[in-house]
Amino acid sequence: MPDAVKPATAKVLAYLERLPAWSRALGAELRRIALAADPSIEEEWKWGPNYGSHGMVCGWSAFKGHVKLTFFNGSAMSDRLRLFNHCVDNDFNRSIKFTRPEEINATQLTEYIRESVAVNRAGFKRVAKNEKAETPPGLRAALEKNRKALDFFEALTPGYRNDYIEQVVSAKQEKTRAARIEKIVAACAQGRKPNEAYKK
Repeated sequence: MPDAVKPATAKVLAYLERLPAWSRALGAELRRIALAADPSIEEEWKWGPNYGSHGMVCGWSAFKGHVKLTFFNGSAMSDRLRLFNHCVDNDFNRSIKFTRPEEINATQLTEYIRESVAVNRAGFKRVAKNEKAETPPGLRAALEKNRKALDFFEALTPGYRNDYIEQVVSAKQEKTRAARIEKIVAACAQGRKPNEAYKK
């Protein structure tokens, strides 16, 4: 006997059936890509079709003129291919809007979904800009060796401080994390906020 359809999957399939043909095709393709990207991904229903692994990864939703794929930890992702074109000023989310099937590149989206899973595995936490996140021990230790950098870091608003913290916790490798910590300490010692850290 075939396996029973999970409640969340049943809701997603029912949602797809209610959509116009053009957005149904886009949604079905985004669903296929998400489920195939990583074996740990599970389909869920949270306000709509949602895909999670170690936390929320991405979800898609259909609108009158477009279908939107949202990465719930997109602010911590590299956006290497510069695909994000919506919600780019959100504290956490980053989205990609699609209007035609040919705009969907399965290889590119698979890369993004796998990166999102990796960010979650590394311990990404959704901390609002006005809430103070816990400073990672490695960053704290490095700052304490440079009093000027530490004083500047502690004087930052929660949003700016969290931006620096997010750079550290989103690093996938220890070497990358150490390099980012070094750059953050140097930037703070020079009195630079996150958005100014790489300006000349």
